[in-house]
Amino acid sequence: MSKVSMKLRLASAALLACAASVPAVAAEGAFGRCELKEGAAKHALAPAHEGALTIAVPLPSPQAYQGNTPETIDGGYLYCLGAEIANRGGIGKVVVKNASFESLVTGKAGDFDMSIWDLFPTEERKKSVDFSGSYRFTDTGVIAKAGSDVTAQNLGAKRIGVLLGSVQEKFVREKLKVTGELRIFQSNDDMWAALMANQIDAGLADTETALPRATASNGALKVFGRYPVGGDVAILFPKGSKNVAPTDQILADMRADGSLEAIEVKWLAPILGAPVSSIAEWSTE
Repeated sequence: MSKVSMKLRLASAALLACAASVPAVAAEGAFGRCELKEGAAKHALAPAHEGALTIAVPLPSPQAYQGNTPETIDGGYLYCLGAEIANRGGIGKVVVKNASFESLVTGKAGDFDMSIWDLFPTEERKKSVDFSGSYRFTDTGVIAKAGSDVTAQNLGAKRIGVLLGSVQEKFVREKLKVTGELRIFQSNDDMWAALMANQIDAGLADTETALPRATASNGALKVFGRYPVGGDVAILFPKGSKNVAPTDQILADMRADGSLEAIEVKWLAPILGAPVSSIAEWSTE
């Protein structure tokens, strides 16, 4: 696990606003409410459309990309990571476009520069797309209605929801020994809706995705446990992209100067509602 991820996990419940003191300047419109590191080294990116870094992600994603439409997104922990990358890549603005999870990880999505959406760089996905180095570590949370009786022992007998093509789908199919129903969803929002409508008993998603949803549910949902399923997340690129190497340089600089941690503490920690480490660890055996 990366140093940044460990610090975030220990800090998230307390909202460590002063944990990372990084000189920054508020973006003047082009990057919404994000703050940019002053004097950072530049590593030139080659965008598909001049003057704009096009980021494709499955929308809506209200914690990571905050805004009612792609055009009004102006904050969020992944949007601001993209803004910092664009700035250090010599690009003056970020354009966010909607793309399905499946189209991104299978290389079917087009006309974009990168996807910043906490994606796992699996060997299967690498056949179709390219990835940066890791910028954070995440595992798998089990989210269900607050009054549920779901446990590590009975989860396999429940109606389970997962995202199509996710590491959670692979885990459920190959390791969980499911005797109940497995439902596959195109988006997390569809899965949350099915959970609230009692169409499934539990959903499996990245813990940092499940926790904000539970926090925003006003007590209706709860993350009951987490599996050590996941790993380091990375930025996705179209196959053969020239932007992988400069993005890796930018991420290395951000890790070294504290900007990566500062973005996570400012934007991610407040929406988790509880430190990841407070969620019970469930065995995969």
